[in-house]
Amino acid sequence: MIGRIEGMGRVLLLLGALGAALPAWAQEAPDPEEACGEGTRLLRGLCVSTSFTFDGFGNLRGGLRRGVAGTAQIGLGVQVDFGRIAGLDGWTLGANALGIWGRQAGEALTGSLASPSNIEALSTVRLYEIWLQREVEGWGSLRFGQLSAESDFTVADAAEKLVADTFGWPVALGEALPSGGPEYPLAAPGIRLALGEPRDGHGLSLGLFSGDPGGRYGENTDPERHNRHGINFSTAGGAFMMAEAVIGATRPPEGPRPWVVKLGAWHHTGGFDAQRRDAEGLSLADPASSGEPRRYRNNQGGYAVGEATLWREGAQSLAVFARGFAQPADRNPVSLQLDGGLAWTAPFRHVGHMLSFGASHARIGRDARGLDRDAQILADPFRPRRTHETVLEVNYDFPVGPVHLRPLAQWYINPAANAADEETGRSLRDALLLGLRIQATF
Repeated sequence: MIGRIEGMGRVLLLLGALGAALPAWAQEAPDPEEACGEGTRLLRGLCVSTSFTFDGFGNLRGGLRRGVAGTAQIGLGVQVDFGRIAGLDGWTLGANALGIWGRQAGEALTGSLASPSNIEALSTVRLYEIWLQREVEGWGSLRFGQLSAESDFTVADAAEKLVADTFGWPVALGEALPSGGPEYPLAAPGIRLALGEPRDGHGLSLGLFSGDPGGRYGENTDPERHNRHGINFSTAGGAFMMAEAVIGATRPPEGPRPWVVKLGAWHHTGGFDAQRRDAEGLSLADPASSGEPRRYRNNQGGYAVGEATLWREGAQSLAVFARGFAQPADRNPVSLQLDGGLAWTAPFRHVGHMLSFGASHARIGRDARGLDRDAQILADPFRPRRTHETVLEVNYDFPVGPVHLRPLAQWYINPAANAADEETGRSLRDALLLGLRIQATF
C-alpha cells in the first residue's frame, strides 16, 4: 500500500514540477495568436489541459454475464513551448497523467478480445506520456521520451468518436505484442521521427520503442500491475519498430481531409511462441508433446489505412475509413483484421453533432485454429474452435453546454473469437451492449 501511494506521488510531483519550474519567463504580454487547442494558456508558452471521461455500459445479453459496468478517467496534460519561453525555437515538452477508476466492461461483461471502452484500464494514477520534441520547419520533427505508438500510427481520423478500443490500436496488434504494445494505458520509452507533414499532408513516420512496456515479468501476469503508475520506463523485451508512409490531400482549416492513404509495417526483435507446434514439430495438443511451444526470434506485420470525404456541404460532411492488418499466423493468434466505418459531421444540419458507425472483424490465424482442431481430435471433441470476433458500434455525439454526451450501442459477434469460457467450458454468446460516454475538456 505504501509503495502504491509513493508511486502515485511520483507521478503527481513530476507533473507539478513541470509547472513549478517556470519562473519569470512569462513576463512578456501573452501572444493572442498562441494556440492551446482545447487547453488553457497559463503563461506565455505554457498550456495546461484537463479532461474528464466516463463510459457506462449495460450488457443486455450474451458475453460473460448480464449487468452494468463503468470506467472514469481524469486527464491532466502539460505542454511547454520553449521557443516562446526561452527562445529555443522548435523545442517543445509534453506530458500527461491519468487517474482511472471503475469496473472494466470487457473483463466484467463481454469477455471479448476488443474492449468496449478505449479508456478501460486498471484503477490507478499513472504517468502516460512524457516527451521532448525538436521540430524543424519544412522538414519534420523528432520526439523522444515515453511515447504511445497509437498517437502517430494506425490512426483513422474518421474513427475518432468510436468508443470500442479496436478502432484505435487494433486487436491484431494488441494480441500480438508483449503487454499489448506501446498503447494505452502503457506507453514505452522510444523515439518517433516524422518527416514532412504526415498528419496534414504527405510524410513518413518512423518509430522505435521498447519491446515490452510492462517490464520483465512472467508472460501470464498483468503488465498493468507491474507498471502500475507508468514510471518503470521499461527497456525489456527487445525493440519494437514501426514505419508509416502517408500520402493525401492537405487538411482543410475545418473538417476532415478529402482523402488520405497510409501504408505501414512493424517489426519486433523479441521472442514469440508458436501457436500450434512445439520444438519437435508436434502439435501442442498431442499428449506426446513437451508442451513447450517452438520459439521464434522475431515478429512482423503490415497494414493499410484509407480515408475519404464523400460529401461536404457547409458544416456537414460524410467521411469513410477502412483499415487492414496482416501478420504471420504461426506466431500470432490474430492473423488478419479488417475494419471500416463512417463519420457524419453535423447530421441533419446539427452543428457540433456527429454520427459514427464502425465494424471490425478480427480473424484467428490458421495455426491457432489448427491447434483447436487438434485438441478436438486428440483430447476433447466438444472443445470450441476459435474463429473470429466481430464488433459493430453506432454512436451519436452531441454537446450539452461544455459537456459532450455520446449514447452508443455495440454488438459483439463471437466474443473472444468463440474461445471456451474458463468457467463453463462453452463458447460465449453474442453480446449486446448499450452505453453512454460523458466527456468534458477544459
